[in-house]
Amino acid sequence: MKFVLFVVISGSLLFALGGCARKNDYMPPAGATGEKIFKSACVQCHSPVSGKVMILRPEMANKEAIVERVRNGKGFGMPAFPNLTGDSVQSLVEYVLENSITQ
Repeated sequence: MKFVLFVVISGSLLFALGGCARKNDYMPPAGATGEKIFKSACVQCHSPVSGKVMILRPEMANKEAIVERVRNGKGFGMPAFPNLTGDSVQSLVEYVLENSITQ
């Protein structure tokens, strides 16, 4: 019974991590809004909560922290998005900050 439970938990974990690769080559179309970028590149892993796109820890609730996380990713769960630069990353950051809550 313990072995079966371990397999189920491991299978669920692998499934959950499988959707979020280490690097994502998403390229936003020219002039894409932050909302469009979020819905195209982020919503696969970040589901809205209570009408907000994210719940941010205080240390993540600023432009610099979000840009760094988007560009470099973190661990196995958050991929890096090297193609999100300039206006596209700024639009995404503004959208996230305007539509998130801080814990």
